[in-house]
Amino acid sequence: MRRLTIVSASGFLAALALAGCTAAALPTEPTPVPPAEARGPDSPLEIIDVYALCKAQTLYQIRPDDPSKVTWGSFGEAISLVRDDGYIGIYIEATNPNAPAGADTDFALECKVGGTIGAPDWMSFGVQTRESDRDVILANLAATDSA
Repeated sequence: MRRLTIVSASGFLAALALAGCTAAALPTEPTPVPPAEARGPDSPLEIIDVYALCKAQTLYQIRPDDPSKVTWGSFGEAISLVRDDGYIGIYIEATNPNAPAGADTDFALECKVGGTIGAPDWMSFGVQTRESDRDVILANLAATDSA
């Protein structure tokens, strides 16, 4: 059984000093973060924008009874491809536990979008069955088609 030990601040600093750590080694000010560049309607789309746009554009195709129960793969789990023509393709896995009868509860979104934040240009978007082969997903994202 572990015991919880409460140590005072001075006791904690003394323990650090015994371990060879000193307060001087700790930064006194946080490292400043450079300001983000302002982005507006004329800014080109970035992958994170396409991720959000794809989820919003395909939600009506999923037809969830309760949109709050749809779970989306995280941005880090999505597969994306910046194409030679400037469009960005993205593949996002999702789950809808309240899918209509006969529909898959696990599926994927696939979107190809170019343009700007204020005027996205949709090459294609849709809901499909999940694909497990990354090479196939990337080939699909690279293919030219239309919505």
